[in-house]
Amino acid sequence: MEKVKTKGLAAKLGTDLGQRILAVVLAVIIWLILSITQYPTISKTVASVPVDLTLTGTIAEEKGLSALNYKDMTVDVVIEGMNYEIGSYSANDLNATVDITPVTKKGTYKLDIDVKSAHSADKISILSISPETVEVQFDAITSKEFDLSPSTPNISAEEGYSLGAVSCTPGKIKITGADNDLSNIAKAYAVVDRTMSLSEDTTLTTQKIVLYDKNDNELDNSLYEFSGEEYTLSIPIYKKKTGNLKVEFTGVPSSFDLSTIKYTLSEESIALLTSDLADENEEDITVGTIPLSEIDLARRYTFDIPLSAGETSADSISTVSVNFDSEGFTSKSFDIPKSQFTVINRPDGKTVSFDTAKLTNVVIYGPEEVIKSLKAEDLTAQIDLSDVGTSTGSMLKTALIYSPKYNNVWCCGTNEIQITISS
Repeated sequence: MEKVKTKGLAAKLGTDLGQRILAVVLAVIIWLILSITQYPTISKTVASVPVDLTLTGTIAEEKGLSALNYKDMTVDVVIEGMNYEIGSYSANDLNATVDITPVTKKGTYKLDIDVKSAHSADKISILSISPETVEVQFDAITSKEFDLSPSTPNISAEEGYSLGAVSCTPGKIKITGADNDLSNIAKAYAVVDRTMSLSEDTTLTTQKIVLYDKNDNELDNSLYEFSGEEYTLSIPIYKKKTGNLKVEFTGVPSSFDLSTIKYTLSEESIALLTSDLADENEEDITVGTIPLSEIDLARRYTFDIPLSAGETSADSISTVSVNFDSEGFTSKSFDIPKSQFTVINRPDGKTVSFDTAKLTNVVIYGPEEVIKSLKAEDLTAQIDLSDVGTSTGSMLKTALIYSPKYNNVWCCGTNEIQITISS
């Protein structure tokens, strides 16, 4: 009895399924008939259709031009066509492109946007496109090498130290962009914008590049491509120190009081920077030597300041002048007879005779009151023979003039005595 019921149910279901399929087919046919007869064409808005810009196969491509400022965009399109063809249209069923045909040289163009069906068999009409055009700049893309300078605006040196000249490696950068944009670049910097206070040499790396035009306006980096990814900035640190300047005098008799000579230096000291961070805070620097016999109190001396290796002048001072104070001083000429000639460092076993009878017009400088009292017999002409060795014969030697009585007078000028050395 149960088997009979099951067979009857299956037969019933089979009959219903066939009817249902028939109903669906008839519904589609009816919809098609109504679409064609009652609503043959319709219009429809398709939103957010992507727009494609390509230069392949165009004159712009042949001339090496590129679209510079174009960004992905979409358009809204109103289409018209058979209902059964466009009724289900979406953005994927339309192709929107930029018409590149007018682009034949560098410049900015207002270009039309074309839209077509993605299905070649569909017959549709484009009623409107919004927006209809797009403005695009075209230029040749080239590469150019620029000097790359370091920039560390927020880095300073700790107290007692100074920043040296920062260097950048590599020192050049290759930048790619439109010809017109490349021509705007006046300066290129590798920038470390960290805030630091340093007391020793430091090396930092950066990927940040900043470009400026000739008016120091920052340029938009998005217009360019850069060759490197990382740049090294080396920051040397120098220690600050003081260089105390002085001069030395030569040809000074042992009894002479050097404090008699009153002089001033144009710079008593200078600020120095040294790469030796363990160096002392001060040092004495002898800028030059002055023979006592040249000092006439009117002459001015100028010396280059000698610096040790690794030192630089923080003040950019490279020379110093020496000026003498002549107030209260005067000069007088004397004749010194042979009887007042003396010899030191006479070679053993040698005899020295003076061929010069006297020195004439020997100019002596000193304080006015001393010069008034000074007499010729107060002066001595001394010859040093330490350099003659075993030499004999006649020779001319420079005499050192001084006063055994007064320690604050000196001779200005060169005085020579002819002598003969014999065994």
